[in-house]
Amino acid sequence: MAGFTPPQGSAVLAPSSAVPGWTAEYAVPLGGPGHLLLATFEQAAIGIAHMTLTEEWISVNQRYCEIVGFSREEILQMKLAELTHPEDVQTSQAFLDRIRSGELDEYKIEKRYVRKDGSVIWVHLTVSTVRSVNRDPLYLVAFIDDITERRDAQREASRSFSLLRATLESTADGILVVDLDGKILSFNQKMADMWQIPPEIFASGDDQRAIGAALEKLVHPEDFMSKVLELYRHPEEASYDVLELKDGRIFERYSQPQRIDDVAVGRVWSFRDVTARKHAEEHGNALLREQAARAEAENSEKRAALLAEASRVLSASFDYQTTLAALVRLAVPALADYCALDIVSADDSFERVGEAHVDPAKSALIRQVARFPRSALTENHPLIRVVTTGVPVLEAVITPAFIRASFAEPEQRRTVEALEPRSLICVPLVNSGKPLGALTLVTSNSGRRYEVADLSLAADLARRAAIVVEHARLFHEAQQATRARDDVLAVVAHDLRNPLNTVTMAIGLMLENTPVENVKERRQVEIVRRAADRMNRMIQDLLDVRRMESGRLGIDAQSESAASLVIDTIEMLRPIATGSTIVLECDVAENLLPVMADAARIQQVLSNLVGNAVKFTPRDGRVIVCAEPIDGGVRFGVKDNGPGIPPDQVPHIFGQFWQAMPSDRRGIGLGLAIAKGIVEAHGGMIWVESQVGSGSNFYFTLPSAA
Repeated sequence: MAGFTPPQGSAVLAPSSAVPGWTAEYAVPLGGPGHLLLATFEQAAIGIAHMTLTEEWISVNQRYCEIVGFSREEILQMKLAELTHPEDVQTSQAFLDRIRSGELDEYKIEKRYVRKDGSVIWVHLTVSTVRSVNRDPLYLVAFIDDITERRDAQREASRSFSLLRATLESTADGILVVDLDGKILSFNQKMADMWQIPPEIFASGDDQRAIGAALEKLVHPEDFMSKVLELYRHPEEASYDVLELKDGRIFERYSQPQRIDDVAVGRVWSFRDVTARKHAEEHGNALLREQAARAEAENSEKRAALLAEASRVLSASFDYQTTLAALVRLAVPALADYCALDIVSADDSFERVGEAHVDPAKSALIRQVARFPRSALTENHPLIRVVTTGVPVLEAVITPAFIRASFAEPEQRRTVEALEPRSLICVPLVNSGKPLGALTLVTSNSGRRYEVADLSLAADLARRAAIVVEHARLFHEAQQATRARDDVLAVVAHDLRNPLNTVTMAIGLMLENTPVENVKERRQVEIVRRAADRMNRMIQDLLDVRRMESGRLGIDAQSESAASLVIDTIEMLRPIATGSTIVLECDVAENLLPVMADAARIQQVLSNLVGNAVKFTPRDGRVIVCAEPIDGGVRFGVKDNGPGIPPDQVPHIFGQFWQAMPSDRRGIGLGLAIAKGIVEAHGGMIWVESQVGSGSNFYFTLPSAA
């Protein structure tokens, strides 16, 4: 400082950052006021720098160094322009020039510095001229404060506000924002346009003027005002209602509290013109009512047609198991995604007489459920409830809790859940007040949900089924005489075995003793031998049927290779197929698990199925014998490309003495019945899938040896 002379004999202190050569001029005495100023300078929370009027550094404090990122030594060697962002150099220089010229004593600006690491910061800069007592300029002092965060926050706030304003103006809804006292804080142009109120009224902030203008346009202004007052009294509540305007328009009104830190500070009103939508909804509702009436009429026709078809199916045979199984297939998918019919047996167990699923891939799950013991079903299970009380059950929505309450074991519940049941009806088959069984209808992926009208239709089907069961049982009693006749046939068949064996042995001796060159004689003997073999097969069939009916069909089940059963049967039957110019193929999956089977009996089943396929397949056709793994066992199949089986014959093919063509003398109609008995004696199931013109596929299952 010009003219400053420290007291004689006193120690002096200079800033540690002072430029060499300036120390004496700017030194201050220890313990004096200047010492305090120097300490303040060094420890200040803002950056401070002293410069000469020619922009040479005098000193900088520690905070200045921290802000710009350079050390004191580095700063004192730099030009001011080197710290300044290139875009701000010209502006800064202009202000410095005005300071030096005396035009300004001080200036304040916000400018950018470039830190040592290359990052850009914003600072608030104040530059003042320090003058002598004579008002002569001595040097400059600069104060900088890092305002980067504040600038970033302002920029973000500005961006958010701009985005909010753009959103507010671009929305299709009219928006109005008020504080807790009702003063209008903000609105968009859509608000004024919708209500046809001059924007100046909203811009005035006076909510009473705005409300008064709106009330004039409403059909029910008192309701509108009542809701407004209620919401002002309860600032935390949200609201929704519909407003009718005198010009015929319809507005939806939404109101939400505006919160800051979870404290209500105001309210946002939004209005949406839904006139077109409401009119469309009214038109749509009228159309829906018309469609519902039409659908009800169509449903009535369909139900009548279904009941008529059910009556026809149920009257087709006295074999109630066959007809009830056909009824189940009729119900899918007309009434259900899957359906089952159970009859109560004499020992109070359930006999599954029919089941069907719209998805063939889930048929195995249906059969698995059918094998659940009665003990697996709780008293809450629909089947138990129906056969116990005789009262129908309607479960419009099947929940996980319902499944848990119906089945005792988790594994059984998982099996049922895999079927994805959604809605259920279970109705009793009642005769003389006593339930004979139950018909269960279930929806799944179709998304249908049963209603009371569906319950009535199911009950009609169940009544018809109950009549069939009762008639079948009466017919069963009438068949006792026939069974007595069958017993006689069985005795006769048994007594024929000995003389037939004698004939067979004699034929064998004749073939051995007849020279090969005597072709004619040997041909006659062969004819007799084939006739004897045919008689033997018929007798064996009669005996097997008798054994099945009496429950004495012998099964010696052991662990057998499924592949060997198929391959051995094919090798045995290949000559028959070759003689009929039929291609006999084998399709056996790898790594099949062993099955529990009586090999001779299962080969008998396969022989019957392959024999039928060869018999009904045209010349040069193809028959495929296959085996593939399924859950818990192996599924065997015999597929042909023959003419197929008409749908009306499918229910009868496993019946005894039944033949598609009564004039066919190549058998007596017991082969498939015996095959069914053998498979079921093994704990398996047998069925057919056929389509006219596309051949037939016969399947049966055997349990795994595991």
